Amino acid sequence: MANLRDLRKRISTVKSTKQITKAMKMVSASKLRRSQESLLQIRPYAYKIIGILNSLKERMDVFEHPLLRKREIKRTRIIVVSSDRGLCGSYNSNIIKKAETYFREAELNEENCVFDFVGKKAYEYFKKRYKNIGDNYRMDINPSYESAAYIADRLITNYIEGDFDSLVVIYNEFKSAMTQKIVVERMFPIVPPEYSDEIAIDQYLYEPNKEKVISELLPKYVSIKALRILLESTASEHGARMTAMDNATRNSEDMMKRLSLKYNRQRQAAITTELMEIVGGKEALENG
Repeated sequence: MANLRDLRKRISTVKSTKQITKAMKMVSASKLRRSQESLLQIRPYAYKIIGILNSLKERMDVFEHPLLRKREIKRTRIIVVSSDRGLCGSYNSNIIKKAETYFREAELNEENCVFDFVGKKAYEYFKKRYKNIGDNYRMDINPSYESAAYIADRLITNYIEGDFDSLVVIYNEFKSAMTQKIVVERMFPIVPPEYSDEIAIDQYLYEPNKEKVISELLPKYVSIKALRILLESTASEHGARMTAMDNATRNSEDMMKRLSLKYNRQRQAAITTELMEIVGGKEALENG
């Protein structure tokens, strides 16, 4: 049984832990708010690009473009987006499980599949278990268009050169601070999602021509999509960490209550024992 000194130390330790987890929760809440604002800002631009691509797709044979042309899938590349830091609950473990499940269900092997990573948590896990490991990109605290464009340009170059025939991205899509949805999304070959723009696309004039426009537009589309994935993952990470730290804070409070109750009981028992010893000694002296 722990003595009173040990209980006091444990209570002090739990109190310090509670202060840390509470502070981390507040920091994550602030970062989550900024990430949500960035997501809201990028959506209108992304939707406009999708609308233009869909309109061009209906008016010309865009499938001749190498980023849109479907080809026989002989080699697949999987990008797993995780975080650089822990203390975010099951955020990283869930994305790792999903990547392994997809690898098995798609009947892939290390001869026809390469893993790329954004964030070191998934990279550290897979490099110990798989041989065919590709690039490992750093997850920025505040993802920028420049970092997303750098990743997109490398992927576009590798795809056009034939390093792989299909690119799949596995990441967490942000729903709320309590909920993140793991998404498996195919990036190459590009299939623009359906999106109806309120403005008729025929109102636009294309200079020098539609082919040049789509050649310039597709890399921007990939970069914006990469940025959106990074922002979704960052927001999901902050949401998961905020929830995990909130749970840890509440658990610390419960543990402090239990330890304080145990401390008070043992302290009361010790006081009662001392009183009984004093009374017993007094009676012994009187009777002696």
